[in-house]
Amino acid sequence: MKYYVGLDVSVKETSVCIVNQDGDMIAEKSILSEPESLAQYLESHAIKYERVGIEAGCITPWLYHELTAIGLPMICIETRHAKAAMSAQNIKTDKNDARGIAHIMRTGWYKTVHVKSDESQKIRVLLNNRKCLQNKAIDVEAQIRGTLKVFGHKVGRISIKAFEHRVRDLIGDSDELILYIEPLLIVRGQLRTQFQKLDNMIMQIAKNDMVCEQFMSIPGVGALTALTFKAAIDSPKRFSKSKNVGVHLGLTPRKYASGEIDYSGRITKCGDAGARYHLYIAAQHLINKVKKCCPLKEWGIRIAKRSSPQKAYVAVARKLSVIMHRMWVDGTYYEHA
Repeated sequence: MKYYVGLDVSVKETSVCIVNQDGDMIAEKSILSEPESLAQYLESHAIKYERVGIEAGCITPWLYHELTAIGLPMICIETRHAKAAMSAQNIKTDKNDARGIAHIMRTGWYKTVHVKSDESQKIRVLLNNRKCLQNKAIDVEAQIRGTLKVFGHKVGRISIKAFEHRVRDLIGDSDELILYIEPLLIVRGQLRTQFQKLDNMIMQIAKNDMVCEQFMSIPGVGALTALTFKAAIDSPKRFSKSKNVGVHLGLTPRKYASGEIDYSGRITKCGDAGARYHLYIAAQHLINKVKKCCPLKEWGIRIAKRSSPQKAYVAVARKLSVIMHRMWVDGTYYEHA
């Protein structure tokens, strides 16, 4: 007899459901979302499990790696597949979701999600924290600009370094405005300082990484794009064909074909949004800013002439993802000619 487990994870507790190959319920319970507690409960039944399913989520990587190390046959499933499979449920509860995941494991109707390594997770955290500080600094600057506009003071287009000096010039000797805006300037200064620290860390990591060095040999690809792409892919062996990387990152058009209807839509935008964004920016930079000619740039320009710049950027971004994966697998650098 084969046995399957479904885990519906939340921050505090995880609903556990165990079923056999016939779909009969063996046991179910809510356990603390700790690897030791979950492993202890599953091992208490003295059952050899065929598959233990867990849905992708914020704490999934931690639980997945810890439970796999204990020896459990963990499988991480895609949230969209899980939602589609359990959409027939009239009542949504954690217990019912755990039952649904257990039956998904039993039937085999799921798509496995690659759980990234600790190294890639750390890089992603660094990139996300950098982006968070950048966005908060921009929000504070926008608030300062809006405050000054009320009194007819326009900051205008100004560099990051000159921003505070410009604001203080506009405030002048107004004690009230100084009182209102000074706290925002202090917070902005701290945000920009800490943002720069994280940015320097990213540049240093990319500079000392051989794979990122390969990626940065491509015109238009900088440290951020290289490191974001590496963290998103994690392992190049995940893809048997390099062209599948563009599909994985959501850079291919949607397709709908049913009966007499057959059309292609906008790109799917599935996968890692950060990697897709940075590839798009790299494509823009390559086509518009890079002066040195290369086949990839010329190809993008031809697409822009017969279609539109936006479609050219997407096409070049997709091509970049394919090239970068192939370079990673082969250990080669980009050749301009």
